[in-house]
Amino acid sequence: MCVSMSGSKAAAAALVFVANGSEDTEVVATVDILRRGGIDVKLCSVEKNDKKPLTCANNIQILPDLHIDDVQGQQFDAIIIPGGNKGTETIASCKQAGAILLDHYKTNKIVAAICAGPLALSTHLYDADKNIRKHDITCYPDVANSLKNKFKSINLNERVVESIVNNHHVITSQGPATAIEFGLKILSRLTDDKKAEEIRKKVLA
Repeated sequence: MCVSMSGSKAAAAALVFVANGSEDTEVVATVDILRRGGIDVKLCSVEKNDKKPLTCANNIQILPDLHIDDVQGQQFDAIIIPGGNKGTETIASCKQAGAILLDHYKTNKIVAAICAGPLALSTHLYDADKNIRKHDITCYPDVANSLKNKFKSINLNERVVESIVNNHHVITSQGPATAIEFGLKILSRLTDDKKAEEIRKKVLA
């Protein structure tokens, strides 16, 4: 949780990496839940061209708040990676995104990924910080084989998996239908269970 210059608590801040081909529902639902809960969420494009709206996997266009070049050195309380095969590949290949992700993971901030998003987690963190290998995760079933031996376990029976190892905090989820639960879990950790329950009731989840 951020603290303002006056000493009072400011809204927690979350950064969501997005690219062409990111999964529409996972981006929109996660951001929606967090913003309803008072989180300062920024959509961050990792594409080279930051002037145009991004086109998600199912042709919904979104306009990012920031470009990856704009966030170097900034700190957030959570870094979030949506799925979508093409979008995940772009995020996984972005060295700047990897550096931001690694910095936040090493400083015990929340890192969260949904659907194919854990592929980007493994790409950027597996060789850089061995603690990532000790986490239990979940993911989209079709990418589970690609993540074998990258994490302690892959639990496809759980829609959202929260794992804390040596104070490193990882939250993962399975796909579009679990995006609201994913957002609520992140919200509960950035605020508290009471706030997450309040938002859950408001959206009838």
